[in-house]
This record gives sequence, C-alpha cells and structure tokens, in this order.
Amino acid sequence: MRILYISNLYPTPLHPKVVGGAEIAARALAEWMVKAGCEVEAIRALPPGEAPTEETVNGVRVFAAPIQNIYWPFAGASPNPLQRLGWHLKDDIGRAPQIVSDRLHEFRPDILHSHTLAGLTTDVWGLAKAQGVRVIHTMHDYYLLCPRSTLYKGGQACEKRCASCKMLTNVRRSRTSAIDAIVGVSGANLDLHRRNGLFGDVARSAVIGPSVVATANPLPPRDRSADPRMIFGYIGRMTEEKGVFDLARAFAALPEDRAVLRMAGNAAPQLREQLQALAGGRIDFMGFVDPIRYFSAIDVTVVPSRWHDPAPLAVTDSLLHGRPVLGSRRGGIPEYLGSPPYGWIYDPEQPGALERAMQKIMDEGIPSLTEPHLADNPSKYLALYHEATS
Repeated sequence: MRILYISNLYPTPLHPKVVGGAEIAARALAEWMVKAGCEVEAIRALPPGEAPTEETVNGVRVFAAPIQNIYWPFAGASPNPLQRLGWHLKDDIGRAPQIVSDRLHEFRPDILHSHTLAGLTTDVWGLAKAQGVRVIHTMHDYYLLCPRSTLYKGGQACEKRCASCKMLTNVRRSRTSAIDAIVGVSGANLDLHRRNGLFGDVARSAVIGPSVVATANPLPPRDRSADPRMIFGYIGRMTEEKGVFDLARAFAALPEDRAVLRMAGNAAPQLREQLQALAGGRIDFMGFVDPIRYFSAIDVTVVPSRWHDPAPLAVTDSLLHGRPVLGSRRGGIPEYLGSPPYGWIYDPEQPGALERAMQKIMDEGIPSLTEPHLADNPSKYLALYHEATS
C-alpha cells in the first residue's frame, strides 16, 4: 500500500521545529507504516519564498514546499489584524502547493492521509479525489470550525461558532465532501464537529488516539528520599488556552515546603515573568528538554487545558512513562484518564478546583504505574486504510 501523508509541520532534520503533538503523532504513524511494509511519502509546509527540500527520514520520503500565503504563521510574530484576516481568507479559499499535485501524479498513492492543514489548505482533498485517491483526514484540532483552530476566545472555550468563524471556514467545510473517512483523536473531538453539522455525508468515521510509540519501559517512581515534596510538572505549549496561568495561580496557593512545579517547553521571557509573578517566583522552568529528563524529574503531570483539548500528547506520554496525570474536564482528556490509577479529573470552571485537586494528591499520594497505557492505534489506521480502499 502507498500512503501520502500531509502534515504542515512534519518534523525532519532539516526542519526540526515542533509546535504541538499533532506533527509528532503524524510522523510516528508514517514511520510505523514503513515498518508495516507500506510505501510512504509525506508533504510538509515551508515559509513563503523558501526553496523546496526533499529528504528521507526513517524510510519516509519527505517533501517540503512553501505555502501560497502572505506570511508564515508559526514564527511567533504578531501580524496586524488586517494581515491576519487576509491570511485566514487565503487559507480558506486558497490552493495547495504544486508539490501536492506532483506527488499525487508521480507517487500514485492509494491513500492521502491529511493531518494539520493550515497553510497547505483543504484543497489537497479535491486534488486527491480527482485522481481517484482515497482521502482520510484526522482532526487534531478545530481547523474546520475555527480559523484559529482552537474554538477559544476571550479566555473561554467557545460553545458556539461566531460569525467570523463561520465566514473564514466556509470553503474548507464545503470541501469535506471529498473525504472518504474521518478520524477524531477523541470522541469529544469528533462529536463537537458533528454537532456543528460536519461529516453527515462521510461514509466512514472512527475515533483513534494519537499514534505514539513506546520506546522504553515505564520509569520507576521518583526516589523521594532526597526531596519528599510532591513535584508537579507541565510539558507542552505555554499558552492561555492550555491553562498555564490557571496552573501558576493554583500552585501559588500550595505550601512551599510540600510542592514543586516544573514546566518544560519553550516560553518567551515575558511569559516566564508573568507566570513567575502568579506563582510567587517558585516555578522551575526546564526549557525544551528530552522527555526522559522531564518525566524522571516529576511525580505528576498536570494538563490544565481550558480549550476543548482534543487529545493532548502530554497525557499519553506521561502514562507511557509511568507518571499519572491530573487533567481538566475538557475535550478528550477524560476519555484518556477516567479515574485512578491513571489520573484525576477536575472542572476548570469551578473556582479553586485545580488547587484542591493538587492538595488532595499531596495528601493522599500517587499510584505507581507499572504498565504502559497504550492502545494499538497505528494498527487501527492500517485497518481503516484497507477498509477505505476495498
């Protein structure tokens, strides 16, 4: 079977930057398919004007091409509102880079499997359909419902789509008719799209979690003889919708002699100052670190998302490494945790709920996770591929 993956930030040695878990999951899935005997290619995006590249990474031939838009949205800069509006309009109605048509014609895949499409556009579906290629799309966020992909605005998770969301996602929604199978990374993720009128005409649907690969046995519990305090950890993007400000405020209320907070991931100096101010200067920022180093240094991972977080990779990674998770009742997080021994759930809308949950964990202790908590998700995808092409 030949599979063409589309993921705008598919990480490679030439283009290693990672923004979220979606691109990590897409790469892990592609490389698993190579080991399963499939022929695999991938297409990722580059900033406008950059020269296309080609490289082979762990058996996957990866093509990178510049997006056909006015700026690169992953640089961290803040364009003015008019530029943002222009970018989102062009992303909704625009065309895919020429490399997509070229690879469809030359590689002749059986399956085009798209993941994150911002910059590459949903035009890829129609191009594949025109050549008789089956189209599968996995939703890692809310790109089909919201131009920001988050359904989050004004400090709140959106329950209804605003006028700008409807206007700036009109074309991409109409293009979903080209999809043969739709996948949600959680049931909550898929259901939210359906409640907003999508996928009524899509023949197949499934819920398949992130495709992560366990590379080591779960870590043993941290030796607390040297430091008996409960060490809470956070790993991932440090943004408002991810709940990092809630976490800093809750941690500030915990006694200093009983609790530590370590945060792993990139954070601009100004953001660090904001978080430290909320937490009384007690946060240990680890920077961008190897997961083993992070999980070895913490007892519990906190996933305090305020948006409808579909399936944060921090949850899966933490459980794989033998660390339980305290997560908010948002998106797919409850589906991945449920109840102890894997973790705890709190309601982010209840004042003081996160602080009380952290206090309870300090008082009652944590379980030891000795078995990886991992479903065989890549095999589920392979079965879906065969079903879609039969």
